[in-house]
Amino acid sequence: MNHFILVVLLFCSFTCYSQSEMDAACDKTYFSEELYKDSLGFYETLFGVDKSIDSNDERLKLAFFVALRHYPELQKVKMKMCLQRISATMQAQPRWDFIFRRKEKRAYILLVNNTLGVTGMNYKELTFNSLVGWIGHELAHVKDYTKKSNGQLFGFILSYIFSQDEIKKTENEADKETIRHGLGKPLLEGTRYLFSHKRLNKKYREKKLKFYLSPQQITEEIEKNCH
Repeated sequence: MNHFILVVLLFCSFTCYSQSEMDAACDKTYFSEELYKDSLGFYETLFGVDKSIDSNDERLKLAFFVALRHYPELQKVKMKMCLQRISATMQAQPRWDFIFRRKEKRAYILLVNNTLGVTGMNYKELTFNSLVGWIGHELAHVKDYTKKSNGQLFGFILSYIFSQDEIKKTENEADKETIRHGLGKPLLEGTRYLFSHKRLNKKYREKKLKFYLSPQQITEEIEKNCH
């Protein structure tokens, strides 16, 4: 009975807390690691069945869970976060076997760059608040993937690879979805840091400017969506 009550309380806490955060004045939302660091065990209990993180970095784990709580619709979606050398800072994608599974049974991979000297940033360079915002952007992609049939998702992947218009449309919408989920300020902080990053590869900075919302556009979206 005590175990059952604990599960109910955890579920209610997730539902109520997520909705309240999403309804909050998201242009004022700021996430401090100090305020959340004692909650890691709680988050791991809440999400442990369907989420895994291939890292011992508790700061990264905590940022992932804090962002995830703003996406209650992804609570039961299977996801794995992995550290890897990639040319971006983060990247979300369906697991390779998605084409053989019903969309309700798919799993998704969140890749996080942990290497210096490539075109993206090492995630450790981001503040905790920025990390929450950028993970929120990747979760917006996952949310979009979950809505697509296998055929639609396969077609989308091809379009994303070969069409710059599709890249811009997709990344702009992911930024807007992040803002709608109450993570506008963290996203803005991370984007501002990116554009002021003196060691960042010039081509990567130009790509971000071309395909993603600029700091000014993010600010305008925050003012439009958050009251």
